[in-house]
Amino acid sequence: MRFAIFNLILALWVTWRFIAPAEIRRGIKAALLVALVPAVVYPAAADLWLGGLLSPELPRWVIVGATGTQAVLFFLAGITLLREAIILCCVLAGRSGVKPHRLVQRDRRTVLGLLGASVGLGAFGMYEGIRVPDVVDHTIPVKDLPPELEGFSFVQLSDIHCSALLTEPHVRALVERVQSLNPQLILITGDFVDGTVKRRERDVAPLAGLSAPMGVWGCEGNHEHYGNYDAWIAKIESLGIRLLKNAHTVLDVPGRNAKICIAGLADRMGARFGRETPDVKRALEGAPDIKAVPRILLVHQPKGFPSYREEADFTLQLSGHTHGGQVTGFDRGVAIMNGLFVRGQYALEDGTKLYVHPGSGVWNGFPFRVGIPAEIARITLVKA
Repeated sequence: MRFAIFNLILALWVTWRFIAPAEIRRGIKAALLVALVPAVVYPAAADLWLGGLLSPELPRWVIVGATGTQAVLFFLAGITLLREAIILCCVLAGRSGVKPHRLVQRDRRTVLGLLGASVGLGAFGMYEGIRVPDVVDHTIPVKDLPPELEGFSFVQLSDIHCSALLTEPHVRALVERVQSLNPQLILITGDFVDGTVKRRERDVAPLAGLSAPMGVWGCEGNHEHYGNYDAWIAKIESLGIRLLKNAHTVLDVPGRNAKICIAGLADRMGARFGRETPDVKRALEGAPDIKAVPRILLVHQPKGFPSYREEADFTLQLSGHTHGGQVTGFDRGVAIMNGLFVRGQYALEDGTKLYVHPGSGVWNGFPFRVGIPAEIARITLVKA
């Protein structure tokens, strides 16, 4: 319901500051008001009657159409806010503001131009949100990396969100793109699925095609907690993905005479449901010396990075959750909600690194991206 309220606020803003003052025909104004209805009604209807906003049981094309109206509303509200700021600046500059007010807010050509831009951004954002992500290479310098591991690379996925929107064909194409890289190791930092096991079993099945000589390892995300938690954990592991929950494993690196330690934490969302919460000390208890065996920590949400480092030694934390903010500009607000970690590389003073993955998918409540694409991350380690 929070998204329905959020969209209602955006719709009221657009009606007040964009539609009402516009010098366009009443019929066009009425059509615009009607077009706002799906954006407001869809989240509430999905939550109340259609199986939930996480994965509403609707045909994919219906979900794309309904969430596409949300995308257009989002960008139209943002453009309207920017337009109002321009008018305010004109007034503060000592002008009456009458002429720019007329040109920028009411002129028919300007109104239709801004509306067209919003529709274009919405369509592009939906395309970017639901397409199969590209491979993006990242080089991460880490402290005390053994010479044998110089240039070692692996694949990170995050926030795949198999759902009624990102269905079996999409997931299969994602897996094929990952496997084309012939990865030695695949790490997945949570949010595998949305919906129930019964409904999404077919859509999640292609993940069984992920394979690597060092295995496919992961940690849980917050979305795993929202429904069928125990069933989903069992299902994900049945696909050959080994989940680490406040635990670690030590892996031999083929052809390099070296080892690497992979640890994973429970998600902090577990506290809401009375389940296990993150415990980095327990996860790394008994792990080999960090100078001989680097430690990679899998944590879905990045916000605990500094506090985890205070409790235990690790080389690199891999996280996701934020989706990178999904829209340029909007990502600043997402960063504030996640300890200022939103995407890319971060480092503490002692050299411990964090990489926040922008996500390999989207969820149904906010399925569009502009300026911040999803990715399949191929990460190469080098000595700092």
